[in-house]
Amino acid sequence: MKKLTILSIALLIVGASLEYPKLGLQLRAIGQTATPQPPIIQPQIPQPPTLQPPTSQPPTSQPPTAQPKAEDPKKLGYVSPEFAERFSQQQIDQINANVETLLLTQSCARCDLRAVKLVNLRLKNAIVTGADLSDANLSGSRFEISDFVNTNMARADLSGAELIGARISNTNLRKANLTGTNLDGADLRFSDMRDANLSNANLRNANIDGASVDRASMTGTTMPDGRKN
Repeated sequence: MKKLTILSIALLIVGASLEYPKLGLQLRAIGQTATPQPPIIQPQIPQPPTLQPPTSQPPTSQPPTAQPKAEDPKKLGYVSPEFAERFSQQQIDQINANVETLLLTQSCARCDLRAVKLVNLRLKNAIVTGADLSDANLSGSRFEISDFVNTNMARADLSGAELIGARISNTNLRKANLTGTNLDGADLRFSDMRDANLSNANLRNANIDGASVDRASMTGTTMPDGRKN
C-alpha cells in the first residue's frame, strides 16, 4: 500500500513535468498578445482660412449718369438774368432793395436800378432823378408826369411805354429802345438820343430843344408839330 502511494505521487510528478512546458508556452503566448489600447484622439487645431489673391477684373463701364443742373446761386429778384453776371450778389441785393423803395414810395433818386425788369409797371409822379436805369426793361410801363431828369437810361427798353408829360431832360437815352413809346408832352431838352430807336414813337407836343437825335431811327415817328416821318 505504501508502495502504491509512492507510485501515484511519482506519476503525478511525471505528469506535471510533462504539462509544465505546455503551460509555459501558453503563458508566453498570453504575454505576447498585445493588449488593445484605446485610440488616441488628436485634438483638431483649426487652420486659418487660406486667403486667395484678389483677381483683377476689368472695370465695368457704366453709362454716364445725368447730373442735376446746379441752381443759379444768385437771387436775382428784379434783375434781368442776362445781366446777372455783371453784378455781385451784394450789388443785386442793393438793386432789389432800391426797387422795393421805388414801388413803396414811388421815389428813388440817384438809385442804382441797372438792368431791372419792371415790365408793365404803373407809377404816377415817380421821382428817379439821377438814377441809373441803364439796360433796364421798362417795356409796356406807364409813368405819368414822372421825373427822369439827369437819369442814365442808355440801352433801356421803353418800347410801348407811356411817358406822357414826363420830365426827361438831360437824360442819357443812347441806343434806347423807344419803339412805339408815347412821349406826348414830355420834356426831352438836351437829352442824348443818339442811335436810339424812335420808330413809331409819339413826340407830339414834346420839347426836344437841344436834344441829340443823330443816327436815331425815326421811321413813322410823330414829331412835336404833329408831323409824321
